[in-house]
Amino acid sequence: FHRRRSGAELKAMSAEDVKKKSGDAKPARLYVKGSFVTFRRSNANQRNRCAILQIEGVKCREDVDFYLGKRVAYIYKAKRARGKHSRINKDSKQTSRFRVIWGKVQRAHGNSGLVRSAFANNLPPRALGGSVRVMLYPSRI
Repeated sequence: FHRRRSGAELKAMSAEDVKKKSGDAKPARLYVKGSFVTFRRSNANQRNRCAILQIEGVKCREDVDFYLGKRVAYIYKAKRARGKHSRINKDSKQTSRFRVIWGKVQRAHGNSGLVRSAFANNLPPRALGGSVRVMLYPSRI
């Protein structure tokens, strides 16, 4: 992880340093990495409609508050390509093997930073242990 610079440090940097850094830098990531830990369950029963996620950098229940209501994307690669949906160009003939199942962070699960989330379609079992993207929108600030 990169160390955040204070306002005074940023002003002290010369214009050349800023140009050099911004030219080499990757675009900002608009999501936080997470992983799909398990479905909500008891000893006997498993609730497939509720997925439990671990978000990177979230270690306690208080940290979860920022992520409540945020959108979650599980991205997977399918066997056959399917036409992409485009709001801008409806006649687009682009295809992609990547597909997305969208969900939403609902609430905290326990005291160690896990969250419960519901997806539009239940996540498949092969997604267990896989990565998800927790988008930084919608904002509640």
